[in-house]
Amino acid sequence: MTPLIGSMAPILAAAGSPVHRAGREIIPEMPEGLALLAASLTASLVGAPPAEALAAADRLPLLVTYELAESTRSVTPAGERSVSVGGTVVTRGGDARWDLTHGTFPRSSATSVVTGRDELMLLDREAKAAARATPSDFADLFLGRPSDPGSAAPAVRDVSAVLRKDGAGRPFQDRPTSRFRLEAAWTVVLSSPGRITRVKTEATGIVESVEITEAQSPLDALLRLLPARGAAREALDAELLKVTGLPVFVEISVTSSSSTEAPGISSSTEPPPKPLTAHSTVTRRVRNLAMRPGARGDEALVAVPEDFRALSLDRLLVGRATP
Repeated sequence: MTPLIGSMAPILAAAGSPVHRAGREIIPEMPEGLALLAASLTASLVGAPPAEALAAADRLPLLVTYELAESTRSVTPAGERSVSVGGTVVTRGGDARWDLTHGTFPRSSATSVVTGRDELMLLDREAKAAARATPSDFADLFLGRPSDPGSAAPAVRDVSAVLRKDGAGRPFQDRPTSRFRLEAAWTVVLSSPGRITRVKTEATGIVESVEITEAQSPLDALLRLLPARGAAREALDAELLKVTGLPVFVEISVTSSSSTEAPGISSSTEPPPKPLTAHSTVTRRVRNLAMRPGARGDEALVAVPEDFRALSLDRLLVGRATP
């Protein structure tokens, strides 16, 4: 699918027409005093644009575009699976819009997201529908379906999360980057009658970011890349907020091991089952970043189209039909 942004042409400045002057043999020479007066009037009418107009043009936010791809490759006892989303991001003055080139965001029919300092909207471009959501709602789409709360009582324990600076990263489009290193671990304990299951997760990786203030937006939040809930999610969120600049490259390795025990039941001669292990690699890449001066009408590039109808969020989730 062609990105919506590809159909949006930049606004071009109009060019003036050349002025043609008649020959001196047709128009007699104007007296010097009258010529000076005419020149001053001409300058006041067709001279340089007013200072106020120039200042207003200078205040228009820069328009930034780049390609963003996020993917997760998982290897579990059940097999291998890869999930990815990618498309074009447009940012302007802290507002942003991400249009996917194909597919949808996980667990939804949304193909675009518009986010800013005030709100977040999920868009289904095919159905021309928009639904208001929170940043947490958007991040939850990437976490998968929560378990049935009636099946077990989960508890998050042994949480640790540290993000530290790790020197310079690789250059991004001839710009220097900063590198951050993440180390985190947590254990989820699920208790049910006669059974306790522990899932221990460890996450390690790097984040490389570039200082381009005009490109930054709420889409830079990295929490959606990690499968953490509860106290682990809160701890990771606090650490990942320490990343400065635009994250242009992220690679995080996540390993989870689960074990089950039956307290109060005498052990038999059979050995306990081996722990099950799953491994995931999460990546985020930014490519082909470009900037241009702001122009009137750019605000439409980071907004919800006027002909989209408003729906509730659950109408855009998988399993809910859109009439």
